[in-house]
Amino acid sequence: MKKALIFGEYKIARFLPVLRDRGYTDFVVYSAIEFDSALEFDDEGVEVKLLSLDWTADDVVRVLEAERPDVAIANPYAHGQEQLPIVYGQAAARWDGRFVAHSAAFAEVACDKVKLHETGVERGWPVPAGAVCADADAVTDAARELGFPLVIKEAQAQAGDGRFYAASAEELEAVLAAGLAFPAIVQTFKQGVETGIELISAGGELMRWPVVSMGPLDAGLDPSLRARVAPYTLPEGAAARLEAFLTDIQENFAPYGPWQIDFAVVGDDIVVLEINPRLGGLSDLGLTGTGTDPHAVFTGTALGDPLPEVRTRAVAIELPSTEIPGVEVPAHPEGADVMRVTARKPTNRCFINTDRMQLVTTIGDLEAGRRWVKELDAAGLLRCSPESAYRQLEQGFEIFGGKAGS
Repeated sequence: MKKALIFGEYKIARFLPVLRDRGYTDFVVYSAIEFDSALEFDDEGVEVKLLSLDWTADDVVRVLEAERPDVAIANPYAHGQEQLPIVYGQAAARWDGRFVAHSAAFAEVACDKVKLHETGVERGWPVPAGAVCADADAVTDAARELGFPLVIKEAQAQAGDGRFYAASAEELEAVLAAGLAFPAIVQTFKQGVETGIELISAGGELMRWPVVSMGPLDAGLDPSLRARVAPYTLPEGAAARLEAFLTDIQENFAPYGPWQIDFAVVGDDIVVLEINPRLGGLSDLGLTGTGTDPHAVFTGTALGDPLPEVRTRAVAIELPSTEIPGVEVPAHPEGADVMRVTARKPTNRCFINTDRMQLVTTIGDLEAGRRWVKELDAAGLLRCSPESAYRQLEQGFEIFGGKAGS
């Protein structure tokens, strides 16, 4: 009997089939939230235990020693677990068994925005101009030197928290008055198209899914409320800068497992906004657009499988939507491969117990896609403007070439 231990509940149902196919029958999932596994997935052989968000590396090592799994996998969830990859990396370096986790060095750069900025400046990464601030006075001084608009980020925060936009001294005063955790980083706000890429590192190799466009950066700093589309083609200079950045991280920071980069395309260059040492909001779009599931690939690499090739099979769009009781989602375009992701399933996304949902679908025909977006908006289900969704679809078809599979 082989045993798998998984730290984190995110999309756990996609891990289990891969593990079972490889002869694993005993599963322990450490989750930060309590949930009924029978309602989430086939829970045969699955035990759910409580994970503490305050765990240290000592705590994780104690769990590993008590459980003695054949394989342990770090699968941090965006909701409340953003700082745990550092702890997992430290514990993995001490554990004599197989624990698939990023190195602590990579996790620190990815989890701490001040560390990312300082490392980026040191290594010549394309990070925004900014200043590390230890108190409110330092923030005010930095704003005076950098000029508005600005983004202020707490060094260590959870998904969706600790980021603020200020277009004037008055708005900055309001941010400070509301309370800011220090240290914090103050950076210039770069206008451009927010984009993201999802990757998996294993055995010195790097696998990547298509670049996703999240639309123009806005003051809300929330790409989950914008239509996302893949594929997206970077300008030549931006693509070269991204390649150099990825190579430096691969060669010097030892990522092992999934990670994401959120960056802005500004002219012919990129500006790195953040790194996430986990799978997250792009994984559903990656699966839908390519047919290759990041979570299944990650599980396979944790067991020693080689990284497969990934190929775009269609234009795919993710639409921020609302789940309204009694209101049906309009019929999807013919031939579409559709995924409906709701917040009612606690292992799905970082927005929990809300009416938010994401509709992720391939689109084989541009006009059919436009009609569907219009119908969603008319039903009151769409959280972004239909015009922004139209623009994203048009961009996707310009890049991919019309019909799905062409």
